[in-house]
Amino acid sequence: MPSQSTIQYHAMGQKEHPVAFILGGGPAFSSWNLEPIQQQVADMGFYAILMDMQGIGENASPLNGPILPSWITQIAAVKQSLAPNQSVTLIGHSWGALMAMLYQRAHPDSVNKLILLNPVDPEKKAMEHLTTEIDQRNTQETSDNTSLEEDWDNSVPENIDLNKITLRQIQQVLPTYFYDYQLGLKYAQQFSAADFNIDLNVNTWKEYDANPIKYHQISAELPKYFMDCTQDYLMPYNLKAMQAHWSFQQVAVFEKCGHFPWIERPTLFTTTLKQFLED
Repeated sequence: MPSQSTIQYHAMGQKEHPVAFILGGGPAFSSWNLEPIQQQVADMGFYAILMDMQGIGENASPLNGPILPSWITQIAAVKQSLAPNQSVTLIGHSWGALMAMLYQRAHPDSVNKLILLNPVDPEKKAMEHLTTEIDQRNTQETSDNTSLEEDWDNSVPENIDLNKITLRQIQQVLPTYFYDYQLGLKYAQQFSAADFNIDLNVNTWKEYDANPIKYHQISAELPKYFMDCTQDYLMPYNLKAMQAHWSFQQVAVFEKCGHFPWIERPTLFTTTLKQFLED
């Protein structure tokens, strides 16, 4: 794990304001696409922190040892440097919701609120039909009957061109996560293979599966907030799974958007995020 001084992170807002971390998805995807959320959080009175996790993007130095403990330590190091005596708000998108839970499990007194955006649930119920639904949407939009399952089954075939499969995920899979497929195609054009480390992604999921979050490990008293879209692949499985174990302070589910509500429903997203942060 690099020292705190070598961790690259981006901060928006006033240093004296409460600290909020925005944790991104993938896992092992770059974080710059979450800058619109970071800016909104800063505008709402927080010192908003966004960073790539070690092994990707600006923190691409290789990991020596287990991934998830290193990522938890990375967040803790930045938190300690910015708010050593205060708890922080964690805002996690997709996989980032699990990352927020993993950090809270390790540092239960360091978190005052969990805001879960399009989250993967701890038991991964939301991912059980993911491959099939992605294939169906891809076929519907492109008439391409090629299965994308190998891109999502937590394995890396021998002699595979990782750069090629990474670009395939971004260009073919990412657009299907949008309600508006054409908007998804446009959004995907922003990214390159450098934005996603598929090998790190696969190994991160394997680590998580070996020691997943148990619902009882996250304090029942910790305020939790849920936001998603009806047309997200993860819905309604994630919400049903989590509501069977947790009570949310607020739940917001939008229509006509997929996995990126701040892109497809920006006004509604901003209004709801403000409600969550101010509650």
